[in-house]
Parts: sequence; structure tokens; C-alpha cells
Amino acid sequence: MTMSNKKIKTAIADYLLTLTIFALVFSVVYFFVGQLFEVTGESMVPNFQDKEQLLAEKISVNLSNLERGDVVIFKNPFENDRLLIKRIIGLPGEKFQISNGLVYINGEKLTENYLPEGTQTKGRRLLEEGPEYTIPANSFVVLGDNREKSTDSRDWGYVKNEMIVGRAVLVYYPIKNMRIVKRVNY
Repeated sequence: MTMSNKKIKTAIADYLLTLTIFALVFSVVYFFVGQLFEVTGESMVPNFQDKEQLLAEKISVNLSNLERGDVVIFKNPFENDRLLIKRIIGLPGEKFQISNGLVYINGEKLTENYLPEGTQTKGRRLLEEGPEYTIPANSFVVLGDNREKSTDSRDWGYVKNEMIVGRAVLVYYPIKNMRIVKRVNY
């Protein structure tokens, strides 16, 4: 075997090893650390726009470290192959109520500074205006920020913890909209 054949074989072996390592690292990150997602529709306006692309981290979901105000990516309750984006409003075991256009948690009005002034939350088919609901264990109430144009827990009920894929952490596209998604303090 000539020296150039040996160099070619070494280069190919190095290339394949690099490609294998890259594929392994990418797989670990994709399946255990992060999820890419594109916002579709107007349910999260004004905080997230249609066609924005973001990165959701999966670690806090796996550690059950989700908090009220977190923006989460989860499996559609009716189409598991489709992902949705909403904000966590109610946590497991809490009492949730919609009354006079406002949201109440454990009897106290929820202050939602991320919503435009005057936003009204109306009850719907499953979470109606008036009654107080106790959120089941391992479940959340999620609502869109654009309450009038969002299909959410009011329409299809609670989102179970195992349906949640990740928590939004970074909007990366379009570049002009790039930003870190901050946790809301209550």
C-alpha cells in the first residue's frame, strides 16, 4: 500500500469518526436537552409571533421544575404528532377560576404583566366562567397570551406533565427578534 492510499484511508476514517461523534452529540442534545420549534398562528401574540423559531430546553421538564408563567412546548392533546406553545397559568393541586374576565389562582387574582392592558380571559367549553376547578396532580392549565385567538386548556382541559416536551428559552429566528425567553416572576 502506498503512502497516499494510507493517507486517504486515514482521512476517511477521521471523517467518519467525526461524523459519528457529531451525530451522537446531536442526538443526545436533541432527545434529552433541547427541542427546536416554530410558532404557528397568533395564539401567543404579542409575546411570540407567527413563524418565529425557538429553542426549548427539556431538562426542567424532566426534573418537574416548571413554574407558573413558563412558556412550554407540548404535544397537542388531540394530535400527538403536532406540538403547541402556551403559557403555564395553573399548577398541580391549585384552584383555578375565571371570573369577570380575570383569572384567579387559589382565590387570588392573577397579575399577568406579560399581557396587554385590558386583556379579558373568557371561559370556554371545559373551563367555564364562574366555577372553581382543582387542577389534578401532574397536570397544568395552559393558556395562550392572545386569549381571544387561543385554543387552550379552556377548550380541551388540562395538560399532563408527560405531554410537555420543553420550556421555551431562546427565540433565534428571525435574527432581528432574537432574545432569551425570561421566566415571569410572580
